[in-house]
Amino acid sequence: MEIGNPVCRAVLPSAPSELSWLVNLLSQTARYAEPALAELDASLLPGIGRLRKPIKEQLEQLWSDGLAGCPELIYSAQEADCMFDDGLHGFIDWLAKPIEKAAAGNAMLTEPEQDRPVIAKRMRRLHEDPKARHLYCGVLVEVWRLAAGPWEHNGRSVVSKACDAWKDRLSTGVSIEELMPPRHPLTHADRLGFDDIFMHRREFAVSPLYFCMSGGHVVDLDDYVHIAVPASDLVPVRKVRDAAFVSDRLRVLAEPTRVHILIQLLSAPSGVMDIARSLHMSQPTVSGHLKVLRDAGLIQPRRFGTRTVMVASRKRIERLLEDARATIARWD
Repeated sequence: MEIGNPVCRAVLPSAPSELSWLVNLLSQTARYAEPALAELDASLLPGIGRLRKPIKEQLEQLWSDGLAGCPELIYSAQEADCMFDDGLHGFIDWLAKPIEKAAAGNAMLTEPEQDRPVIAKRMRRLHEDPKARHLYCGVLVEVWRLAAGPWEHNGRSVVSKACDAWKDRLSTGVSIEELMPPRHPLTHADRLGFDDIFMHRREFAVSPLYFCMSGGHVVDLDDYVHIAVPASDLVPVRKVRDAAFVSDRLRVLAEPTRVHILIQLLSAPSGVMDIARSLHMSQPTVSGHLKVLRDAGLIQPRRFGTRTVMVASRKRIERLLEDARATIARWD
């Protein structure tokens, strides 16, 4: 689905988003977390890797809800009216004091539906439980204690320049989706389940993040969508990971039979046995190739009556190729 033409309300630094990015990497179970932490440890934020185990354990003990990461942090910063602060004092002070106003509900359209009640429960607990608030503040202060020096020394100025660059890009009239760097969640909105977000929200804000070297976030804050992007990811350590990323992405298409299967599925959705008969291959061999294509997000199963067939996604194939091209091209 096409995004439409949302309006940019602001391009500003966001220290809470910087902190959220770091805490998320430290507490996340997803595959990207450890490589991203290793990059930071080797470049912008030496020592961040050693915090992973203690921070992850503290947050797991605090929440005990099975949800990895810290999605509640951005919603809390918005509620505290601190989203676009370029420091953390205001947000930490807000968390440290009793929160008198009840937590407002949030549609959280960019969150997986099953995660929304868990995030809302975390928000309520931060309002109602002083001990939980104290423990949470302790975690955030511990992480920011390491990050504050690099942020003050270099990060704030890098982000300020990135904000000016993003204002220039947005002034050209190009859609926000087209301006996203490779691997940003907004380029995979259909796969993540919020490809219609700008049918519901007509405004967005952009915050370049110093500590984010790849990816970013897209968070529905009801009045607008907050989009975090890397401030600058062209550091030497990224060359190694970019090379690995391109190689891994194109590996999916490096096997001729797999490409043949993909072409057949683009022509007509087919079942496993249909493909096996057409290509004169065994069913297990076809299933193996289909698993690789499905894991890469290039095909999906669909039910048609009593049959299950595989359907190829032209959009996701084009996205894979574009991600690889753009990853290489940004070093030019």
